[in-house]
Amino acid sequence: METRISSKGQITLPVEVRKKLGIKTGDILRVSVDEEGAIIISAEKKNENKCNPLEVLSQTAGAWKDMEESGEEFVHRLRNEDAKRLKVLGIE
Repeated sequence: METRISSKGQITLPVEVRKKLGIKTGDILRVSVDEEGAIIISAEKKNENKCNPLEVLSQTAGAWKDMEESGEEFVHRLRNEDAKRLKVLGIE
């Protein structure tokens, strides 16, 4: 396989390589050069900060159930407070 270096020094890893190593967007790669001048790229760590949307929903379900105002009232109040702050700052 071959790849080219862009004018910014960037390379694109071929899809076959990314699939074989399980490399995804945000993963960290370690780049080094051995004594013979060969470039070594290895997957150091997977991006473990990705959340499963269904997990997030189930963990936060009911978080607003004790709220005394409706969602619409809440948004309206926030917008009014922002408008007042902008007016005080002279940004209308």
